[in-house]
Amino acid sequence: AARADLFIGRPWVVAARPENPREAVSLVEALILDLGATPVEMGAADHDAAVALVSHAPQIVSSLMAKRLAGSTDAALGLAGQGVRDVTRIAASEPELWVQILGANAPAIVEILHAYRDDLDRVLVALGDVDAAGSRRAIAEEIAGGNVGVSRLPGKHGQDKRYSSVVVMVEDRPGELARLLNELGDLDVNLEDLRLEHSPGAAFGLAEIAVLPEVLTRTVNDLTDRGWRIAG
Repeated sequence: AARADLFIGRPWVVAARPENPREAVSLVEALILDLGATPVEMGAADHDAAVALVSHAPQIVSSLMAKRLAGSTDAALGLAGQGVRDVTRIAASEPELWVQILGANAPAIVEILHAYRDDLDRVLVALGDVDAAGSRRAIAEEIAGGNVGVSRLPGKHGQDKRYSSVVVMVEDRPGELARLLNELGDLDVNLEDLRLEHSPGAAFGLAEIAVLPEVLTRTVNDLTDRGWRIAG
């Protein structure tokens, strides 16, 4: 269904060619702004490489990881936490649509996946003989490389900014999450980001709240004083 806010705050690439009249490009950019999006000028090849990295290859990785879950036991899946949910969140995408998307950008995607396979091969070799010289270092280097990469993702308002997290235990009953958010407002704490984790049948869920580092201690103390249980 159509949504009026679909493009609000989203980047919208304008891949203009040199022969395109400036007036035509300006008209397209005006439409983008009217819809609440942010126009980004980028060449077609750069666009294809960018979306292969930040959208198309991640879809494949997520889908393949989720495929591993299909033959798993209910007991194993019952142990699933937020990590596997994060990795597989986009795996429920429509196959027919993604066949078209991936096929239209195949060369750029293949380049990303080859590099990904090289990294994965290094991990496989290291895990194959984890006590061999250099194996643990190789694994650590791949994990550390991921730390560097994720730190480059734009944060709130498009800035690279680190936040501190507070994990609050929220009882599974109507109104509790709203009460937590209202109390954060009462405490003059700005909510930078929010992630929820709740397993079916659990008596409580976990609300991971991202706040500025300078208000972390005050937030924990004030929430504790108001009766909230802080996890960890």
